[in-house]
This record gives sequence, C-alpha cells and structure tokens, in this order.
Amino acid sequence: MNARHLPPVAGALCLALGLAACGAAAPNDAEGGGSGFLPAGAQVRELVLPFDVYTFSPFEMRTLRYAEDLLVRDCMRGRGMDWRVQPAPDEEGTDPPHRRRYGVAEPEVAARHGYGAPALSRDEALVEQVREERRTLPATEHRAAHGDEGGAGCLEQGREGMAEGVPDRDGDLLNTYIRSGFEASAEDPAVVGAFAAWSACMADRGFDYREPDEAAEDPRWADREGEPSSVETEAATADVDCKETASVVRTWHRAETAVQEELVEEHTEDFALFARVKEKRMERAEAVISESGSPA
Repeated sequence: MNARHLPPVAGALCLALGLAACGAAAPNDAEGGGSGFLPAGAQVRELVLPFDVYTFSPFEMRTLRYAEDLLVRDCMRGRGMDWRVQPAPDEEGTDPPHRRRYGVAEPEVAARHGYGAPALSRDEALVEQVREERRTLPATEHRAAHGDEGGAGCLEQGREGMAEGVPDRDGDLLNTYIRSGFEASAEDPAVVGAFAAWSACMADRGFDYREPDEAAEDPRWADREGEPSSVETEAATADVDCKETASVVRTWHRAETAVQEELVEEHTEDFALFARVKEKRMERAEAVISESGSPA
C-alpha cells in the first residue's frame, strides 16, 4: 500500500501548530455566505479524537487569528494608519475539525460538490475577503504591515505579541504524531476490511477503486477547477453511500482513536507540553480580545 496523506496535510499542520498565517482553501462566497454553503452534518460534527486536546480546531484557529489581527490593528494605528480587522469568529459558521478527515462523508456535499471542498460560510468568506484586500495595500501601508530592511512590520509584532508567555516547542513534532497515527490507523485490519467492503460496494455501483483515497484522487477530477462533472458527483455519492454500508468512517475513527491514545501514553512529556502550549495560546488570545475591545 502506498504511503497515505492526511487530508488535508496543510490543514493538519495548521491545526497542530495554530498558525495564524494558514488560510482556508474553499470556494469564496462572501455575498451569499450561503448559496453554496452546507453546514456540517451530525456524523462529522460528532467525530472527536484524543489529539483534539492538543490541536486547534478551526474555531480556535479563527480565535487566534482574530486576536493577532487586533494586535496588528493597534500597531498600525500607532503608525497613523487603519487596519481592517477580520470579523470576530463565529462558531456556527466554522467547520468542525474532522469534517473531511476520512474523505467525503456527507451526501449533500457529495451531490453538490463531488470531491471538492464545500463553499465557505459567510463568516469564513468575509475573512477571505479581508485577506484579498490586503494583497493590494498601498505601498506605505504595506511597508508598515510587512516591514522592510529598517525594521519589523506590524504583522511580525502581532505574531510576537501572541507568543508572549507561550512555551517553546518543536513545531513539527505534533504534526508527525498526527500523520503517523493516521497512517497506522489505515493499516489496522478492521480498516483494511472496511476498505475491501467499500471497494466491493463501489464495484456494484460501476466504479473500480481499491480504497477511498483512489476515488478522491482520480485524475479526472483531482485537480479540476470549476463545477464538478456528473460523473464526479455520481462517484462521490456512491463513495458516501458505500462508506456507510461498509462502516468505513466509524471503523477508521475507532482505529485512529486507539492509535492516538497509545501515542499519548507512549509520549507523555511531549503531549503534556502540547497541552500547555495550547492552553497558553488560547489564554493569550482571550486576554488580547478582552483588552483590545471591538474590531472597529
């Protein structure tokens, strides 16, 4: 079996590290906030893993970004310039952490988007709108925000401000545990059996794939832009149905939970540090938000 990727790897890294520079990668719909937006279904909202205690959920990531943005705004104001702050985080408009961890798993998403990511919520789309505006800052504001050879900009000061009181740690270590746990869980005999049952179900629907990864990475749509084809939505819909028939998500989630629990037990000092880092980062964000007031 080929080495697996954790979907999405970049997203997993962001959640592990709490990187404020990480962004969303779904279709933008700032005006509708909703014409293409599909709230996450109950099954994916209920997915909880042991590592969640140590990683940052999308909502927690938004909270960190918002707090950092408030520090940047204060710095820019100190230099006599405005800074449009990202909107305050809205938990209802933020995806749960494991929505696509085991591939497409929601019938409505499959029928509408195939293997593509669902459209952004209004909250997420507004954040993307603010980011897009920052790509065309006037030169003076760009230098103030990004800095130059003469000194650090307000973005760097914001990052440094958010790091106050947060313990140092190896930024790659937790992501290594996440990746290794995911890959090990996919080799669990129960998961391998579920994949075989899924593959047989897909064959009955006219699709020849050994494992769910192969369907998602089919070259006919792996890198496509624009709307999905009818073949893609048919394959994705069959994928979701067969995952349910073969209990793929439940079996895989159960296996990954067990692997993560073992990793926590084997590396107690590392995970104790991960927990402290998360606690301090969230405490810092809450303090900044409390001190800095409204985004206006």
